[in-house]
Amino acid sequence: MLDEVETKNLRSERSQQMTTTPIGEGSLGCLVRLFFSFRNIIRSRQRNLGMISRLKRSARARRARAKISRTWQILRRKCNRGYCSICERQVYFAIEGPYLRNDYKCVNCQSIPRWRALMFVIAELYPKWRELKIHESSPGGPLSAKLARECPKYLPTHFFADTPRGQIHKGFRCEDLMAQTFENESFDLVITSDVFEHLPDVALAVREIMRTLKPGGAHIFTVPWVRWKKTLVRALVKDGVLQHLEKPDYHGNPIDSSGSLVFTEWGVELPFLLQDWGKFPVIIHTIRDRSLGIDGQFPEVFVQQKPY
Repeated sequence: MLDEVETKNLRSERSQQMTTTPIGEGSLGCLVRLFFSFRNIIRSRQRNLGMISRLKRSARARRARAKISRTWQILRRKCNRGYCSICERQVYFAIEGPYLRNDYKCVNCQSIPRWRALMFVIAELYPKWRELKIHESSPGGPLSAKLARECPKYLPTHFFADTPRGQIHKGFRCEDLMAQTFENESFDLVITSDVFEHLPDVALAVREIMRTLKPGGAHIFTVPWVRWKKTLVRALVKDGVLQHLEKPDYHGNPIDSSGSLVFTEWGVELPFLLQDWGKFPVIIHTIRDRSLGIDGQFPEVFVQQKPY
């Protein structure tokens, strides 16, 4: 009888032990734990994949919205696709105003037609321009930045009235285009962009440029040329005194917020005067091609080359 009671008590204790044993301590517990671990890993990976998928979808959506926005901007701003001689790749050109000469811009580099026309002519006539010694008077804008970046022998100059010629001021060498301090035959190319209308004596400047050019070198430049009219002198300097013959007119100046005074509006006589002053022929390149982003008023690029 006693044995039966003890046996029952032992069974009761064993059943209690079995019910109170932690699930992780048995083989079944290990299997259960592994099952839940795998399930959590799978769910975590599913969440990560879902997040990556959502990110990809959102990135595609952003790219699609950006493309739609660019297309809308192109249509709204009257753009066209073409080759920019400054960027040297296909870009979009945008018309941002009625005066195309200043308002027809490369969306990428913000260049305007006369800079692109200058670069196009330079690259066509002197394809190895990066190896040449280039002087640019009154630089400014993407064209000048390209020359400075890619041509090791590029030398930009500005005229500072309060600085001696030949000295460095604000990062530029001070030079008066009409009385330069450079030695004879110093440069392969001289570049000016809309400078000649702001000089009181262009004849002196042309002679100085020709003097500083090496044989075979050239002055490549732009200037507003009203070829259907006679030249109009708006201001002059006589005996050191500035005299206004017309209402003063100013253009933008990269180093002076007050602008540059226009001395002369060049007309039909300009090519003949240039040839007379420089003693060498002048070739005029007239480019109007929207596939090159070149259009607008006064598109001419003048080239006066010094013979070998």
